[in-house]
Amino acid sequence: MTGRAEGIGSIAVVLLLLVAASAVGCGESDEEKARNDVCDARDDIQKQVKELSNFTLSTATVDGVQKNLNAIQDDLNKITDAQGDLNDERKQDVESANKQFKSQLDSIANGLTSNLSLSGAEQKLKSAAQQLASSYKQTFATVDCG
Repeated sequence: MTGRAEGIGSIAVVLLLLVAASAVGCGESDEEKARNDVCDARDDIQKQVKELSNFTLSTATVDGVQKNLNAIQDDLNKITDAQGDLNDERKQDVESANKQFKSQLDSIANGLTSNLSLSGAEQKLKSAAQQLASSYKQTFATVDCG
């Protein structure tokens, strides 16, 4: 019986090792996590830009627009934080997109905070949203997340 018990014990140890090894293999690498973070942030930027595009004079509030702009800024920071763990080619693409979009965002945000009349505010917001949508298409829409 001891031989059989040792055999069962050995099988149990092997099974435990296999389970442990497969659990370790299921974790994300730093590069996969970074890629997922970039893609999640990229998708959220698109969502925020779409929300800004849907604002009208009657639905837009300073707090609402600021919330969208802050969310975009947070997404850009997440992308910046994740860049270091990407492979060289992807890192270069993401850095370029991030830099270009951030530059556009800063320019647009500065334009929105200048003195606005009520009649000019809606047009300025629509124009800003269109510029952000265009900038997104030229930058982050080209980042592969498929």
